[in-house]
Amino acid sequence: MSVQSSQSSIKRGQTAFYTVQVSTKDGSASNVSVALAAQPSTEKPEFTSGCTTGDFKASCTVSSVKAPVTLKARIAVASNASSVSSLKLTATASVATTVKWTPPAATATTSVTGAASSAKASPSATHLPTLALGPIPNLNAEASLLIGAGNAAGLFPAITPSATPSTGQVIRSQAGRQNADPVAGASTVSYGAPVYTAQVVGLIALGLAIILTVTRLSVRKRSRSRGARS
Repeated sequence: MSVQSSQSSIKRGQTAFYTVQVSTKDGSASNVSVALAAQPSTEKPEFTSGCTTGDFKASCTVSSVKAPVTLKARIAVASNASSVSSLKLTATASVATTVKWTPPAATATTSVTGAASSAKASPSATHLPTLALGPIPNLNAEASLLIGAGNAAGLFPAITPSATPSTGQVIRSQAGRQNADPVAGASTVSYGAPVYTAQVVGLIALGLAIILTVTRLSVRKRSRSRGARS
């Protein structure tokens, strides 16, 4: 028998792990029982693997032992077990036999220190992935629908005032038109006449038309009156 501790010491609130080996000398053995005991007795050891039957119990059975058989065991220490300063695990093997013999046993000791730290990692120690900055979204959906005021000058034709012809240009223009026949219905207002002159001429023409109309109506009334008397 042999028992070996996986660590020399643990803290309260942790678990001590052990390796138990069972072997035979000059032959093989069947249905070998292995029992665990701990000191202090308040701690409860158990097998975790390697048993034919009895895993997660304090004793197990191995159906056949010829080559060394490895078993795994553990003892969990409570975080409030302040009286526990060390663990001593004892493994004892036995077989059914009529021969008088002393069952082999082996022990291993693990020291127990203060309780394990339960402090959680501070938020500053947490490493968060760095995100690349992208375009800032438009939070005002309605504002994006507005159309800014623009310049509407391009929607209308450009109007450029004509330059006032000089005296020399008017004389040359009139000289070139002396032999030309006047256009029927053409106005006598010159090209360079001010706008108010054309308005006065129009009013005069309107006044003459009214006078002619009134005169014509008067002549008709007189004619009718003479005809009635005769």
